[in-house]
Amino acid sequence: MGFEALRGDIKTDLADLAERGRVRRADQLSAATGQPFHATAVPHYFTGDLGARLLLVHLNPKQDPAHVVPAAYVGPVPCTEDYLDQCIHFGRDKYGPDSGRTHRSPFDHRQIRFLRPFNVIDFVGDDVSDARWVNLERAVDQKLQLELIPYQSVHFSTRGMTPAVLSEHFDRLLDTITAVPRDYVIFCGSVFNGVLQPDWVRREHRFHLVKNDGRPTATMYRFANLVITHGGQEVIAGWAASYPQQGIPMDAYGSECAARYHNP
Repeated sequence: MGFEALRGDIKTDLADLAERGRVRRADQLSAATGQPFHATAVPHYFTGDLGARLLLVHLNPKQDPAHVVPAAYVGPVPCTEDYLDQCIHFGRDKYGPDSGRTHRSPFDHRQIRFLRPFNVIDFVGDDVSDARWVNLERAVDQKLQLELIPYQSVHFSTRGMTPAVLSEHFDRLLDTITAVPRDYVIFCGSVFNGVLQPDWVRREHRFHLVKNDGRPTATMYRFANLVITHGGQEVIAGWAASYPQQGIPMDAYGSECAARYHNP
């Protein structure tokens, strides 16, 4: 247990890039699923604090469709320790005082509204100097975001992702999750439909949200309570299936997910 599986897979992929110019596992996943994964880019396993109490799981990182994929990786390959440092301090490097603060991510802004109701991250009030940048940095670095698949793709698709194909990725993911105590483990997005094992789902919720003007939304949103057994441990988790739908009131949705997580 621990982070050995995560570190080992990172080390193997970086060695592939340095020696072959391609990540072998990304090519194997493309062949197994019939959909292309970016094998000539540095993989993105996680961002944030590996020991964080709040953990979000995403399917895989998004690839810019305009990006021309080279046949082989070009550029320096970081060592494992440098890679880990970059992932752990991703928010600092993008939003911190020494970053230049040129990075723009509407998703990160919306994410703050979802995360606030969990009361785990030390967000500052709007009256604090540089509150916008401080909160963006903390939203990234004071939680842990794990990618089930660390390789980029243009589309978020589970086509071809059978239990056998995903087995090694789920083992690494769950080893990382169970390495330290967590208060919240949340799988994000409807894309996990068909990927999460049906017997993990203990209860599903559907509900309206209250908009800023006090009226209920016409749309119903979803959250599910999960219990996952791994390595003799039970992992209590949630599935925020409506995260992040376009136009969703993120603060209201975060409040509903936080309230239902420990009170199914």
